[in-house]
Amino acid sequence: MKSKRLAAAFLAFMGITVGPAMAADGTITLSGDIVGSTCPITGGTGSGPGTGASFPVALEKVQASALKAAGDTAGSKPFFIYVGGTASPCAASTVAVLFESTSPGVNPLTGNLLNTAASGAANVEVQIIDGVVNRPIDLRLGTTSTPAIPDDGIATLSFAARYIATGAAGNGPVQAAVQYSVTFP
Repeated sequence: MKSKRLAAAFLAFMGITVGPAMAADGTITLSGDIVGSTCPITGGTGSGPGTGASFPVALEKVQASALKAAGDTAGSKPFFIYVGGTASPCAASTVAVLFESTSPGVNPLTGNLLNTAASGAANVEVQIIDGVVNRPIDLRLGTTSTPAIPDDGIATLSFAARYIATGAAGNGPVQAAVQYSVTFP
């Protein structure tokens, strides 16, 4: 009798209980495709393919008075990203650009690019515009640009960059950078 009580106490002490039975209701099967980019990427502000995937865009000088209040914009400068080329045509059916939301220059409060210039203009950021729909791209969201269809093996994705005020702009330089990836939606 003593051994039965001891065994029952031991089992209770160890917390051995029977839990509810669980069964799966379904299965989700995920699949994808990993492809290497065979399409060369170039960019620039001119009318033809640029010099490489990393390129500068020089914004025009503007007066601080053009950016006197939060939300004021000025100095729009078009730029292009080209995917494919005459020597290496892009065979993708559509191409888009994803501006990386994790780029260090993305302001998590506004979705614009922070001014990182030393002694830079106060209250000024850089905004990226989707050139097809002429709308600002909120870089926080990680959304893709309007897709482009390659023509003769080259897809041209058009954008613009412009200054945007977060308050009354001060004088000084402006510098910003953003990373991007080409996607094939």
